[in-house]
Amino acid sequence: MDNLQHQIALTLVPQVGAVTAKMLVSYCGSAEAVFRSGKKELQKIPGIGPATIEALTTAKTLVQAEREMAFMEQHEVQAVFYTDPRYPARLRQCQDSPALFYFKGSSMSLFDSPRIVAIVGTRQPSEHGKAICEEIVEGFLPYNTLIVSGLAFGVDVTAHRKASAIGMPNIGVLGHGLGSIYPSQHRSVALRMIENGGLVSEYTHHAKPDREHFPMRNRIISGLSDLVLVIETAESGGSMITVQFAERQGREIFAVPGRPHDTKSIGCNLLLKNERAKLADSAADIAQRMQWAEPGKPKSTQAQLFPELNPIETTLVRIIQDKPEIPIDLLTLSAQLAPGELACHILNLEFKGIIRTLPGKRYIVSG
Repeated sequence: MDNLQHQIALTLVPQVGAVTAKMLVSYCGSAEAVFRSGKKELQKIPGIGPATIEALTTAKTLVQAEREMAFMEQHEVQAVFYTDPRYPARLRQCQDSPALFYFKGSSMSLFDSPRIVAIVGTRQPSEHGKAICEEIVEGFLPYNTLIVSGLAFGVDVTAHRKASAIGMPNIGVLGHGLGSIYPSQHRSVALRMIENGGLVSEYTHHAKPDREHFPMRNRIISGLSDLVLVIETAESGGSMITVQFAERQGREIFAVPGRPHDTKSIGCNLLLKNERAKLADSAADIAQRMQWAEPGKPKSTQAQLFPELNPIETTLVRIIQDKPEIPIDLLTLSAQLAPGELACHILNLEFKGIIRTLPGKRYIVSG
């Protein structure tokens, strides 16, 4: 089994980003094997140049990783490498997902929530924008939803506060390490989130909230989620960057419309005008478009009847029915089928109209 110290150390090596780290592990077999490889072995890996090899063979990141692990133990922080079974299935589908992230919170099982919604928007929302945000968050409560945002001023913290107030789990993705909370005014909010949700960061605990960290953390916000909801935003900025990441990741995008020429709603209106987002004015509207049934409501008659299904197809439908939607890797694990065999049965079920494929290779029972 791979060594957590080596996994952390690999992410700290200069010249090694998330994509390179994953490629190195793919070729070498583990993070520990990467560090044990000599220069000649590393030279055989495509795309690994002299600068990266020099950084790998001379870096003292194992010592840094040891310090990070001491902080983790003291503050009950978990580190999750992308090869870890606990790594969120939705995030794993994203090519640019972090090789490792740190989590402090109530349970890693939160990332397996059947529905995860990212809510983003301006740091200076109108009172109307705040009210809409709170209303929509509360509207998601019957749908067993996890809310994800960035703990920033404005729409982000409004979503977090409302979710925590009504007992809805929510996760904040930070642009700095878990050794501090930024902005400091949101510390009490963050502490409450940890009790029924948590905080995520790809940075070591001492990392400061540098400007360049925040655009990059937005790919994690969208990557963890099924959809991104934008509530009031300008034509450019962090929310629009999150939308760009969501588009690359195949996520659904929704936007709350605003008054024409309202500077706080220009971004949302443009997204809707250019058909980059679907219009949303309530949680129920979004749930309907996503074909989410409220827990406890009967599944579709078509899926209940299992017409003319062989035993394997029946098993697959039951697995998919058990969750509002299921990603391909979790379905493969649950069904215990080879990828090729699974693909054949999925295709048959789609032809029969029993299941539908959502963006990101996720499956639901047809309504």
